[in-house]
Amino acid sequence: MSNKVKPHIIIDARLYGPTKTGIGRYTQNLLLALPQQKNFNKYQFGLIVKQEDLDTVKQDLGISYRYFPTDISHYSFSEQILLPSYISKRKPNLVHFTHFNKPLFYTGLSIITIHDLIKHYFRGKSTTTKSVFTYWPKYLAYRLATKVNIKNNYIIVPSNFWRNILLNRFGLSSTKITTIYEAVDPKFLNLSSYVCPPKNYILYTGNLYPHKNIKVVFEALQKLPGIQLKIICARSVFQKEAEVLSQKLGVDSQVTFLGFVKDSDFPKLYSQALCLVHPSFMEGFSLTGLEAMSLNCPVIAASSSCLPEIYGSSVLYFDPHNKNDLVNQITLLLKDSTLRSRLIKLGHKQITKYSWTKTASSTLKIYEEILERS
Repeated sequence: MSNKVKPHIIIDARLYGPTKTGIGRYTQNLLLALPQQKNFNKYQFGLIVKQEDLDTVKQDLGISYRYFPTDISHYSFSEQILLPSYISKRKPNLVHFTHFNKPLFYTGLSIITIHDLIKHYFRGKSTTTKSVFTYWPKYLAYRLATKVNIKNNYIIVPSNFWRNILLNRFGLSSTKITTIYEAVDPKFLNLSSYVCPPKNYILYTGNLYPHKNIKVVFEALQKLPGIQLKIICARSVFQKEAEVLSQKLGVDSQVTFLGFVKDSDFPKLYSQALCLVHPSFMEGFSLTGLEAMSLNCPVIAASSSCLPEIYGSSVLYFDPHNKNDLVNQITLLLKDSTLRSRLIKLGHKQITKYSWTKTASSTLKIYEEILERS
């Protein structure tokens, strides 16, 4: 590579910002942190952004990047057909796709962040609100895209749990896949939170897809009639099913669906909760518990997938298939205020293991290594 011309790295930022859920937060926080890295200016960085998001992205990121606006949507036919040419015209040396949806016909040097393969393990009618005629063609396209892209690109994953699955399931070379942990959104760290005596409620935060396993929390409530459950869920997908299930199990009077909650309301809501319960069968990295820790809320988490890797010894664990195990852990917190205080302190320590500065530094290092090999 010539020393006179900076290598050109393009990042697909069409999924940018908190409205694009976890992938959007990942993309946003990575792009905010990258310009702070000492070797950032060795490269030209360009961003592919949705035209409708251009002003917001520019306001967030300023002049650190060049911007390539487009109306090409993710998961679309035009993404497969038009985006490869759109990218190639910008002559990148490397492209980072922050989600699995790299166009199959783009053949340039690239790296993809695979956040998880949950859809490989949880699929079918119960996991979608779409008709079977729409769902299955899209699902098969997803499986094809992930298989091809995993086989033919460098990969970033957010946990060793997923690194090991990709290595074993797809036979990848260990040199082509790297674990780079994510971190708590800085806005949670900057919120003014405080520790106060807990009230008689537990929290659940996240969407309500079947793999999130909200059923075991409802079942635990049957044995904890004095405990309320507050559910923070900005997306209404599967909420109706959850409401019906809570009625069927006779705990609907204990459950409140809060919907979207403003950032300014988080500190009080979290710090006054007995705990956050994270019952999911499978996660990619799972910021949910770390965000709770940053807001002085202890966590009870399922002993599944990547959660023990990410949360370490800072939480209480339970078998996600065993409602009695969850009841026992909630009861333990109810009876032992010292334990709750200790978990809060352990949570504060745990979140310091992760930062977007570390994420950006590791990501930039991978860019450098890939370009040196090319």
